[in-house]
Amino acid sequence: MSQGGTVISQPQAGEKGQQFQMMAAPPPNIVVPGGLPPGLAYLAQLSEVRVHQILELLEVITGFEKNNRYSICNEGEQQFMFAKEDTDCCTRQMCGTARPFVMNITDTHEQPLIQLHRPFRCQGSCLWCCYLQEMEIQSPPGNKVGEVKEVWTCMTPKYHVYDATGTPIFTIIGDCCYCKCCTDVMFRVLEGVDDGGQEVGQIVKHWGGCREMFGGANDFSLRFPANMDLMKKTILMGATFLIDFNYFEYRGNN
Repeated sequence: MSQGGTVISQPQAGEKGQQFQMMAAPPPNIVVPGGLPPGLAYLAQLSEVRVHQILELLEVITGFEKNNRYSICNEGEQQFMFAKEDTDCCTRQMCGTARPFVMNITDTHEQPLIQLHRPFRCQGSCLWCCYLQEMEIQSPPGNKVGEVKEVWTCMTPKYHVYDATGTPIFTIIGDCCYCKCCTDVMFRVLEGVDDGGQEVGQIVKHWGGCREMFGGANDFSLRFPANMDLMKKTILMGATFLIDFNYFEYRGNN
């Protein structure tokens, strides 16, 4: 599968591994920090993660919003995680992209690794600065490891990233023209809360071509140093999903 390829699927989650080559086992010398699930060992060695939203054909045809699903792969497109939204039907249809949700991320054996919690925030309000988006990242589920909070700006997308103690660790800054087409959109990951901090990673939303006209699936690449702290990698994965819903999720039936 190419970098910008879309996973097209109607089957249920039990068939999630059929679109990708499955990952190899992580090297035995990788030690997962205390408190984190052993299943995150594979993530510890990676410098790039690719997130591919699964295109739901029924949703494209009918406009009926389904729970989002994603395949999470390494740079070689070997799937090592699977993400599935858990939101009730009424909330999905009524709240659209502003909906609150829980995103469950599992390994290829369906063992829980990460859980993302996004509360409801009204979008398009004249008091937009009072309804900033945020997300809590838990790993394993129930154990908070960090959170991502949107920062009010006039034009440029901006987020502060915090660890479990509330200490700021990253700033994520996007392009003011994040809705541009025919090209990739980059969000830079900077150290600390200073806009002039050193760039330590990138979240890239890849241009999807004609399929985006149908409100189709989005593809992202998350890049960071291979030796970055595993907990920080986990938190940045959560930030990728928040960015997807805030700017790129299909709004055709909102």
